[in-house]
Amino acid sequence: MANGCEAVFKRGTARNYGLKPVNSGEERCTPGHYWGAGVRGNYIIHYVISGKGVFYCGTGKYTLMKGQAFVIFPNTIVKYQADMKDPWHYAWVVFDGEEARSVFDGLGVTVKAPIITSLDGKRAVDLIRQMPRERGGVLSENLRFSSLLYEFLSLLAENKTDDRSENIYLNAATRFIRAHYHEDVTVESLAANVGISRKYLFVIFKNTLGISPKEYIIDYRMKKACEFLKDRNLSVSQVAYSVGYKDPLTFSRMFKTRFGVSPMMLRENGIR
Repeated sequence: MANGCEAVFKRGTARNYGLKPVNSGEERCTPGHYWGAGVRGNYIIHYVISGKGVFYCGTGKYTLMKGQAFVIFPNTIVKYQADMKDPWHYAWVVFDGEEARSVFDGLGVTVKAPIITSLDGKRAVDLIRQMPRERGGVLSENLRFSSLLYEFLSLLAENKTDDRSENIYLNAATRFIRAHYHEDVTVESLAANVGISRKYLFVIFKNTLGISPKEYIIDYRMKKACEFLKDRNLSVSQVAYSVGYKDPLTFSRMFKTRFGVSPMMLRENGIR
């Protein structure tokens, strides 16, 4: 009987069932600073304190900004790079343990959806800053490190279930559109960058604004187009490109559908 108990005890202690923090840190990146492409052996959460950057995970590309975090899963090919004009400043925590998978499953965070939008960025950063830089040999410090890690993940879990989350996601989505309307923004890329599903993003926009995310993107681009058309030094083609349309004809058709007249006619008749 004793031998059986001993065998069970050894099997239980040979594996790390909980969460084991490894290290943490913070960095103000230089323009264009990057890591990868490569793989990491642990789970890592990077939280963006300020600035912007791009995270590549598998076939996904995610542009992140202040208030968002990206998760790196072990043995997954990733690359991340700071913006050239507004490089990000982020904090991170590295950890492992079998419980990590269930935590991320509960958060709805996967390799295909690795972005988290936080409701309480200040608290999240404060928790990481309180963590020891490295896990060492002092038991009290290691226990404190583990406690802060669990509190940090608990905060993320609260954010996911908070009733205010829809407003946070909506604000993050509209902020992203305003910053990237001139690029190839799709509903799929928008949802990925905010960190939620395309379907949930649609529900949030319809419930809050009464229009779909696609309609919001078009409306914002058309609003900016009207502003650019006031500058008669810009051709219609240049205006089209400036609001995210590489094909001027597609832009003109969309503009006429929205306003009932072509961009040129609106310019000739005067823009209020």
